[in-house]
Amino acid sequence: MPSNDVVLLADMLERDRQLYDALGEDHDTYFTARQYLRNYAPTHDDLTAGLVDGRHDGGLDAVYMFANSLCVRDDMPLSALGRGAQLDLFLMQVKNSKGFGEDAINQLLVNLPKLLDFGRDEQALSKTFNGRVLEITRRFLSAYRALEMPSLRVFICFASLKAEHLHPGTVEKAAELNTVVRSCFGGAAVSVDFLDAAAVADMAREKPVTTRHLALAENPISTSKAGGYVAVVKLEDYEAFITDDEGKLDASLFEANVRDYEGDTAVNRSIQDTLAHPDSDVDFWWLNNGVTIVANKVQPAGKLLELDAPQIVNGLQTSNEVHKRRKTSGERQLGDDRSVLVKVIQAEDDSVRDRIIRATNSQTSFGPSALRATDKVQRQIEEYLAGKGLFYERRRRHYYNQGKPVESLVSIDQMGQAVLSVMAQVPHIARGQVSRVFEGDIYDLLFAPSHPIQMYASCVNIVRETQVFLNSARHTRAQAEDFLYHLSMLTAMALLRKHRPSAIDLAKIEELKPERSLQAELLQGIQNEYARVGRFTGEVMLDRMAKDPAITEAVLNFGRTYLGTTRKS
Repeated sequence: MPSNDVVLLADMLERDRQLYDALGEDHDTYFTARQYLRNYAPTHDDLTAGLVDGRHDGGLDAVYMFANSLCVRDDMPLSALGRGAQLDLFLMQVKNSKGFGEDAINQLLVNLPKLLDFGRDEQALSKTFNGRVLEITRRFLSAYRALEMPSLRVFICFASLKAEHLHPGTVEKAAELNTVVRSCFGGAAVSVDFLDAAAVADMAREKPVTTRHLALAENPISTSKAGGYVAVVKLEDYEAFITDDEGKLDASLFEANVRDYEGDTAVNRSIQDTLAHPDSDVDFWWLNNGVTIVANKVQPAGKLLELDAPQIVNGLQTSNEVHKRRKTSGERQLGDDRSVLVKVIQAEDDSVRDRIIRATNSQTSFGPSALRATDKVQRQIEEYLAGKGLFYERRRRHYYNQGKPVESLVSIDQMGQAVLSVMAQVPHIARGQVSRVFEGDIYDLLFAPSHPIQMYASCVNIVRETQVFLNSARHTRAQAEDFLYHLSMLTAMALLRKHRPSAIDLAKIEELKPERSLQAELLQGIQNEYARVGRFTGEVMLDRMAKDPAITEAVLNFGRTYLGTTRKS
């Protein structure tokens, strides 16, 4: 008879499965990854992007990479993070079984040296590993090489959802795995974790921390408006506030993207220098613009502020440098009693919060993703999609944290990918460089105030219908992401019978669903173009092809020919 922990976890999984029905066989891995990575506050997009289970997975069910505590999901360079960035690689295997078999570890003992080799032959590896495994591990290797002396941690997790105990032989094998990974990266800190039913269930029961306490150096100055405070906070106390239990920068505090931290810039070097060389005559906050925190509620209690759901909306660069100071210069200097200036504002209303973010960041540099979320067009998209039963997450995890159905969530990344492929006709960027959606020229093209609001719903609808089509057949499911954006582009062209549909054109087909027979015909053409270009270039990796602008041009030429040789049905 199974233990109570196994029974209770099975009940949890079944209830959760009903909320995430679209995940199918990947649900248990998704659920476990959500618990295991909980301190990184990953989004739904982050979690699904790391799922690699399937044929030729090399013994891996999920692979995730985090830089400075934020998930990296595309191929945009990370070199701007500068010297000493924290790089974390997670390798997970999740089985709905009663024990931890040694075979699972043996697979990784054999496969990890192949996957984590800078000189690997991808053409040879493609015969034994699927595209998702190769793509994510390639991204990790590229990031590690691009960063200057990164601090690397590798976490290997084996989860057995019906297990009640750990076999002694498994522990010995884990030591071998640690040695193998360290042979690939000598300076890495390697951790091998085994999660049984009780461990996963305990993680799932943990309530996310929404209330935090900020210790102040002196009593705060309050404003005439309720909920506004200005205070100075000792650097040591501020560092504790922004650091999680594992010593990482707490990603859940920042409405930010990993690339919003500007890295080794002149401004950040100046902050580093000021932190590293205390001056008894000058306090840190005299030389720094400080930090702005917005919270749903603020409760003062002497030299302490209790904050409900705080978000650091200005001061990302300062926060990163304060967090890095111990790692880069050793233990803090004794007697360093300097402080940082902190403004804390109570703002439950979204529109008020948006005004605060935009106003504070018009004066100092901040990453683009959080600032873009306050744009009028973003609020309009959110409002319009809400009327369609969709929740637009212009802010990271905003509706996800509220427990809204995952099928109803549309992230700002998903919207960017949809418009990049359907209207802008650059599916290779949608596939490989979604972070570019926040770049000035691209953002202005995608989210121009003149675009009809219905266009955004149309683009999302086309991509989602295309995703359903690709996932419905076993032979296309594994490569769905590599065809998704190109097929979405052609679908819009075919539905409107236009070589380059405009935003106004797309707004007119908001409720139109493409015929499956049409998409099957278009997909065959895309596959033919991939094969033709592959024969010419020798490329065998579908994900590389999907990110190649030459493939986009070839697919567009096929689409134009298709429109010229077929009639509207």
